[in-house]
Amino acid sequence: MRFLKAVYVLGVSALTGAAAMAGCGGDDPGGTSSNSSGGTGGGATEDCSPKHPICTAVASDCIAVHDNHGATKLGLRMAQLTITKPDVLASGYIANLVAQGLTMNLPQCNLNGTGTFSWLLEFDTTTGKLRTGGALPPDDPLEGYCFANMSAGEFEIAPTEIDAPLTDGAWSGEAETLNVPIFLDTGEENTAPEPIILPLHQVRLTDATLSADNNCIGRYNVEGLDRQNACLPGQDGDPPAFINGGKLSAFITLEEVDRVIVPGIGMGQSLCVVLSGDIGEYGTGGMPNTCKRDENDQIVLRGDWCSATNSPATDDCADAYTLGGEYAASAVKINGLCPQ
Repeated sequence: MRFLKAVYVLGVSALTGAAAMAGCGGDDPGGTSSNSSGGTGGGATEDCSPKHPICTAVASDCIAVHDNHGATKLGLRMAQLTITKPDVLASGYIANLVAQGLTMNLPQCNLNGTGTFSWLLEFDTTTGKLRTGGALPPDDPLEGYCFANMSAGEFEIAPTEIDAPLTDGAWSGEAETLNVPIFLDTGEENTAPEPIILPLHQVRLTDATLSADNNCIGRYNVEGLDRQNACLPGQDGDPPAFINGGKLSAFITLEEVDRVIVPGIGMGQSLCVVLSGDIGEYGTGGMPNTCKRDENDQIVLRGDWCSATNSPATDDCADAYTLGGEYAASAVKINGLCPQ
């Protein structure tokens, strides 16, 4: 089977520098520009509340760029995903890489990411259903997003629909499987970018509440960010750009993530090796460096979860890792499925 590629970043400093540079110019979705972290159009502020018209066109607590008020289909995009487990993914370069991809490229609004990684949530209030999945990187986030509908190696990428009725804004939902595409660039001209696939199983979205205006899950951390730091989130997300408003959990199997290759050291390592936290002990030393296997071709590394029972690992079954996280989301326009 073909190996899937990811980008391996050595150290956090390069990402932090990239985030700071993004606020100084570059691409400008929406056709305007700003050289100050607080944006233009509103003058200086004592806190990190964005004042640029792009950021305030929709009144919200989460820098929504589309207004869901009064609609029966409500589109949102995860604005922040804080990984809480496994520990090796919860901090450092991988956590920062996820943060860079999820954060929009709207420096006028103190959002200085690349915006290439998008996880969409589309509620249908008439049916009580939620459609969720990844999106291709948009040309302009203000024009909206489309659900990725494609293949990547052995994985099929498409949104899934689940039951998630809203009760005074509160909701939860579960999906048996969801292949989440993580795009790290926009691809070459006339060529779709190649995603990393995060193959999730038994996905649970819980403890979430949609705001009264239907535009936010969680909120922008206006009082917690520091203007002396250009209103940027801190290293490893402390302080965070958003206050999270929902939780997610799932599991990933070692067999699948052993086919996700993270280049950067030698000829690259599989995500299975990265999860081990001990390259020498659990890696084969090959090119790419995948997880060691026993005489029965079973991966030696033991996770904290059993995929067969969807329960904590036992002596007889430890072939997966739990993935946990918290997230915030902001309203965006969703334009259906991406054309194939």
